[in-house]
Amino acid sequence: MRKKQFVSLAVIVAFVLALLTPQGSAQALGISAVRFAATCGDFSLMVAITGTTDDGGGFDRFRYLILDGTGKKLYQEDAVRQVGVTIGSQVINMSYDNDGVDGPPTQNPIRLQILDLDGNGNPTALLKDETFNASCLPPASSPVTMTENFRPVPFLKAFFIGETPLYIAPGRDPIDLRIVAGKEHFAFYRSADSQWIAIDVSGQQLMWVPRAVVSVDINRLGLPPTRIDGSDPATGATAIQPTASPLIIAPLGQPFGSALVNTRLRLRSEPSLRAPLLAVIPRNEVVSVYGRNAAGTFIRVQYNNLLGWVSTCCVNLIDTRLDLLPRLE
Repeated sequence: MRKKQFVSLAVIVAFVLALLTPQGSAQALGISAVRFAATCGDFSLMVAITGTTDDGGGFDRFRYLILDGTGKKLYQEDAVRQVGVTIGSQVINMSYDNDGVDGPPTQNPIRLQILDLDGNGNPTALLKDETFNASCLPPASSPVTMTENFRPVPFLKAFFIGETPLYIAPGRDPIDLRIVAGKEHFAFYRSADSQWIAIDVSGQQLMWVPRAVVSVDINRLGLPPTRIDGSDPATGATAIQPTASPLIIAPLGQPFGSALVNTRLRLRSEPSLRAPLLAVIPRNEVVSVYGRNAAGTFIRVQYNNLLGWVSTCCVNLIDTRLDLLPRLE
């Protein structure tokens, strides 16, 4: 009798687990090359994602989600991938606060999840679930899936022509370590004023050095990314590259791409947060893109026959890159 009850209970548990397990992930995003590491203030990630399921307009929607051991949200980002297209992303020491201040983790393990979304932005499947023990917190009692230190994919060699201390941030927080002339390190990012270079010295944490002591092709370095998706020092996908090209005026009726709005976003008459408000664009709206301002902080878009400017912080460029958009002034 007890044996029969045990078998019945096992069947019930298996049935419940089947109901709780996300279905259809085999038809969802293709995910590869995942590497993940985290600290109490930032994270590093390398991932390649292929769009496979048409959630509308030929695009596959998904979400990056980072949690701590208590389930607290540290970072969230929604993105899209054109069906049949694979794009790799690499971010190094990116702040959790880039999506808004959520506060630091309080318990290991730090968890990276990649979720498949439907056309309305609702999660339908858990496609990737990786965990990492941040060294700033006591280790988790259960094993983690990511145990090796994150080593950035080498990008651009920087040759030191002078001696300098290392800085935690551009121009501030020097540490008691120096690099002497004659050394070589890989460079990954530049500061907004192009006076500081982020280099890899340990494989875990990028440090900053003055531009004046480094021989490097700064035109090939992008700004530190503000989003995961499409970010890569080698492509500058989220950075504005310095250019001497003449100002390009995009004629009306000829968009240079499109963008997915990730949150309710204000459409303004000029590329400024103080400019008059024209409309509020709903989340998940796709808008036509006509260009960018010189700083790359705003793009010009069309929404409901209105032509205006929106902040680049809250959109996902779909079929173009920020550095390829014409500059509009």
